[in-house]
Formats: sequence, C-alpha cells, structure tokens
Amino acid sequence: MTDKLALDITEAAALLGVSRPTVYALLRREDFPRFKIGRRTKIPREGLEAWVRRQAEEATDGETE
Repeated sequence: MTDKLALDITEAAALLGVSRPTVYALLRREDFPRFKIGRRTKIPREGLEAWVRRQAEEATDGETE
C-alpha cells in the first residue's frame, strides 16, 4: 500500500481494514501508537505493526487458557 513511515487516519484505517471511526476509537486507547505533528495525528507504521502483533499474541494467549 505505502512505504510511508507515518500514516494518517485514512491510511491507517485502510491498512487495518477498518473504518475511520474505528481508528479514532483506537486512538483513545493508551496502548495505541500515535504522535502529533502540529495539529495532525500520525500513526507510525512500525508502531502500528507492533501493536497489531501484540493484539494477535494476546488473543492467541487468551485462547489457550
């Protein structure tokens, strides 16, 4: 999709396969990666990928218990 280091809300939503409102909801979570450039919220691609991996691992760990 993109080789950008940081994504905007629309790009993050497309990469995750979710809606923009879902990304805005995720941004309210403490563990979701983001930073600001001026008034714009950006999501670091590597941070997002790491967050998704953690979510998948936690989901898998919960299934084995």
